Amino acid sequence: MLVIKSKRLALFCYGLTFFAVPIASAAPPCDVKAVAPQSARTYAKTGDQEAWREFRSIQDVPALDTDGGVSAQIWWDKAGASSVYMVEPGEDFWTYTRYCFDKTGQLERVGFEVRTAWGWAYRLEGPVVKGALRADSAGFLNAANERPIPKPEDANDISEALKPALYLKTSKLPFAHLLAHPSKLPER
Repeated sequence: MLVIKSKRLALFCYGLTFFAVPIASAAPPCDVKAVAPQSARTYAKTGDQEAWREFRSIQDVPALDTDGGVSAQIWWDKAGASSVYMVEPGEDFWTYTRYCFDKTGQLERVGFEVRTAWGWAYRLEGPVVKGALRADSAGFLNAANERPIPKPEDANDISEALKPALYLKTSKLPFAHLLAHPSKLPER
């Protein structure tokens, strides 16, 4: 009888560990490759001298100037947490950033990618701790096949571009003043 109870206790503990550990240790991903839902609100500034404005959808955003143009999409999950996906085109490289905020508007994680005209890319993802990004994963990739490669020599030429801008609160996003107003655009 004692052996049976011990086996049940061991099985219960194993089951508890099996189900609890992944939940406790796995942070939610902030994948830069994730697709924004159709319900996302869309914003852009088409050039360096332009103001941010809202668009009905990402398809409605005009071509972005490679000198200061940026697009952004924001959406909320059922728990009230938000994600922002920003794209910034350039002559030699484009940057793609996904910001994942908690329901209070604090930045929790960042996914980031730079794709260059030189055939390589750089990608990182990780949590934001005490205002600093702590990459869980980071590395250089062949842009064509996405296989890991050593750091390219010309990566040093754009070292600042390999660091994402951090907006620690949704209120610090460059288009945050537009979020306070309900969309005045017609439904999609």
